[in-house]
Amino acid sequence: MDMKRRRPTENRTCSLCICLILCVILAVCGCSSGQTNKEDEAHGAFRLYYVSKDADAVIPVDYDLQTPDERKKSVREILEVLSQQPDSVDYRAPIQGYTVRSFNLSGRTLTIDFSEEYRSQDQVREILARTAVVNTLCQIPGIEKVTFTADNKPLSDADGTLLANMSEDQFINNSGSEIRGYERIRLHLFFANQKGDRLVDTYRNVVYNSNIAPERLIVEQVLKGPNSDAVYPTLNQDTKVLSVTTRDGVCYVNLDSAFLTEPYNVTPQVAVYSLVNSLTQLPTVSKVQFSVEGKTADSFMETMSLQNTYEENPDLTSSGEEATGGEQ
Repeated sequence: MDMKRRRPTENRTCSLCICLILCVILAVCGCSSGQTNKEDEAHGAFRLYYVSKDADAVIPVDYDLQTPDERKKSVREILEVLSQQPDSVDYRAPIQGYTVRSFNLSGRTLTIDFSEEYRSQDQVREILARTAVVNTLCQIPGIEKVTFTADNKPLSDADGTLLANMSEDQFINNSGSEIRGYERIRLHLFFANQKGDRLVDTYRNVVYNSNIAPERLIVEQVLKGPNSDAVYPTLNQDTKVLSVTTRDGVCYVNLDSAFLTEPYNVTPQVAVYSLVNSLTQLPTVSKVQFSVEGKTADSFMETMSLQNTYEENPDLTSSGEEATGGEQ
């Protein structure tokens, strides 16, 4: 590719959380409904993501996209810019030490083929570079998934997971703090079947800030909803998580009032137990207690008391072919 130099218009020093386990570095990234502010994108705001000079964070920088209305040209432009070393000494180009050989757009999935040198990257830098590239490209309207290859051969991360169909919401952003500890976790989450009367178990790989409690991470991921069409959301995605704490095996989940508004055609049991069954997969959690803005007096959908504590209900999970939502 002809890599022409373009410069970002403004430096920003807000650090984006990325993460990876001590010996193992993730297999995920991407673009869908994750951390990018879609309202900002709709008004023309765009950010490039670079790797910090110490290779311990991803840094967003404001940028004027020259071809916002043409997907293919936008992809080419971004890949060119991210291959050029910026003027600032505070961050580094994520595409460095290897080159872009080609890219292909198929529906909402973008496949990028890098040179063979991609495989020789340090593990930590690889996950940061991957996050920077994916988070940047996922801001382009119509791109929801990204796949990486090297010399037209599939790529995998340190634990052997293919770097295919990566999505942005697999990277958890902890605004305002720079990440020094990295972890990767495989979450066992529960969403609804098509009828909304049963739960379907799924698995999702997430890279996150180790300062975030796994219980809170699970609540946020269930509220975010599924990443595929095989299963369906259970709870109002506008719900804000006020606090999540665990004591003596009881996970106390405090949500705002949006939790009481159920926009989906699911039963109250499916909605509540999508969180309960997901949280009780953790060895630290045996029961879940809900509250709304600190109060337990409310009921959920007029049938389930929030004064109760809830234990896992395996009987709500579908069996047979319907029982797996697969990897997300």
